Amino acid sequence: IEKMRLKTISTLLSGRRDVIIVASVSCIYGAGNPSDYENSIIRVNKGQIIARNGFLHELVNSLYSRTTDEFKRGNFRVKGDVVDVYLAYNDFAYRISFFGNEIEEIQSFDPSNGQILDTFSDVAIYPANIYVSPKERLHQAIYEIQDDLVLQMEYFKSQGKNLEAKRLEERVNFDLEMMRELGYCSGIENYSRYMDRRQTGERPFCLLDYFPKDFLLIVDESHVSMPQIKAMYGGDRARKINLVDYGFRLPAAMDNRPLKWEEFIGMINQVIYVSAT
Repeated sequence: IEKMRLKTISTLLSGRRDVIIVASVSCIYGAGNPSDYENSIIRVNKGQIIARNGFLHELVNSLYSRTTDEFKRGNFRVKGDVVDVYLAYNDFAYRISFFGNEIEEIQSFDPSNGQILDTFSDVAIYPANIYVSPKERLHQAIYEIQDDLVLQMEYFKSQGKNLEAKRLEERVNFDLEMMRELGYCSGIENYSRYMDRRQTGERPFCLLDYFPKDFLLIVDESHVSMPQIKAMYGGDRARKINLVDYGFRLPAAMDNRPLKWEEFIGMINQVIYVSAT
């Protein structure tokens, strides 16, 4: 599912105008900042002058992980002057060959058998995670998360909820450690409000933010799907309140949510409603 989600976003940002996206109601749920994602796209071309180590740093900033073991999606490996990048959103990998500080050759290959598939003059490598943020903003977010953790733990303790305070402390500190080391963590979407610099209650970015302004929305089985869209916010909130109350998440997780009905209606442009009734 994550591969398909990343493929969808990378295709929308590719500049093509013949894109059809088949989405469930989950398209109104939170996603990363489109500007940050687009700014983290790595574009390379044959003959480009770039230090190999500089290219590796760009891959890390786009949330690819270096490996010397299993080569899987979202990883890259280095063998001398050759860098292999297994795209997080495709079934093939790119092989970037350097000659000194010059990119000598760009090829795609099948990671399962090493067979060369194609040769390119230029390629775009899209980030390995939807939630990618500049380092400065990530560091600022970590400070704010720490501050909110202290406040929420004090609140729990004032209510005699020591177990919840301890649970929250362990969970959030583990996530922060992962964010410091890797730039992301499991469930990082629950900290998206900090990453996006949003205010409490402000709507999150979603898949619709990645579409061009003149997109056409076709709502199938609209007599069912439109009420479902309207109900998503309340259902998500009811679940998240329990996670917050029992110390599994910070209150900021409440802002990782689906769009409210009014927000959704305000984002759509041209619409065709299809119903069998």
